[in-house]
Amino acid sequence: MKYASDRGARIAGKGQNDTVIARPLLIQLDKETIKEHEETWIWDMMEIVEETFGAENITGFSVHRDETNIHLHIIFIPCYETQDKNGKKCTISQTKFFKNPKQLAAMHRKIRKRLCEKGYDIEQENKPVEEQLAGYYDKAGQWHQQGLTPEQLKQLTDRELSLRIEEINMRLRKDELDRLEQAMKEMQTAAREKQTQIDRERETLTVQQTALENDHATVQAQIQTLVAEKVAVQQMKQDAENMLKKANDTAEVCGQILAEEKNLNKEFLKFLDREGKRTNRQVRQFVEYLYKKFQKERRESLSDWQLEMLRLRADQKQNDTVNPVPDIISTEADTAAYDYSL
Repeated sequence: MKYASDRGARIAGKGQNDTVIARPLLIQLDKETIKEHEETWIWDMMEIVEETFGAENITGFSVHRDETNIHLHIIFIPCYETQDKNGKKCTISQTKFFKNPKQLAAMHRKIRKRLCEKGYDIEQENKPVEEQLAGYYDKAGQWHQQGLTPEQLKQLTDRELSLRIEEINMRLRKDELDRLEQAMKEMQTAAREKQTQIDRERETLTVQQTALENDHATVQAQIQTLVAEKVAVQQMKQDAENMLKKANDTAEVCGQILAEEKNLNKEFLKFLDREGKRTNRQVRQFVEYLYKKFQKERRESLSDWQLEMLRLRADQKQNDTVNPVPDIISTEADTAAYDYSL
């Protein structure tokens, strides 16, 4: 109470009775339901009550077992809090929790729903709103009749009832016709829009089909070209293989010739050595000198592409990718000290 008072709640002073400070609640379940949940129904109900009215507002409860049906008596403070820019504000008012019979019926329905979620087999629906509006329960749980219940409404005269029903039917028919007319207009508008969309899509499809046919013809032509190119490439490959075979055959013959030439080179050098000894002259050195001079003049007369071929061949010889062709006379021989006056 101090908490609520400090936050702006108006609480009646002594001798006044316009503020309900504490309100009792009565919660009752049928015997079968209590029997199925004998160990938990009290705490399940209190959990739901705390969720509904706020745990801080519940001051206490008791279980009554000395009457026909077991039930709970609960006391709570109707403290209702709101939040604004200045902080929390409180109101002590039971009408904040029980605004009208419809709100009370909704509260009953919510409690029944929570019990069903916890595994209770109970009906979720309240009594009809008309029956709730026809009376009320007092603090002792007694029902007090104030208005007409649905059963009493059935006792109205046939004329009044027929007129009321006919009035309702006419209103329903008019509403139904209005909705039907509006639905027809919407359907017609939607049909026109759909037809326009279909026409546009048909035109687009025609254009796409034409483009697809052109692309198909282009692809067919490209396929034919690729087939012809493939045949030509295969022919070129066959020709290259034939040329390679011929080149290998030629290389083999050249290799044999070079091998024989190499032997001739050795024999020629031996001959020069023997002639030098016989004449007591440097015959071999003189021939090597003349050969180097011949090679120099020959290289200076070669074209660029011939020089490039010689360079490539030298690289191949260095990498041992071809059989080396020996010079007739070594161009590396030192003839600087030779007397050329033969």
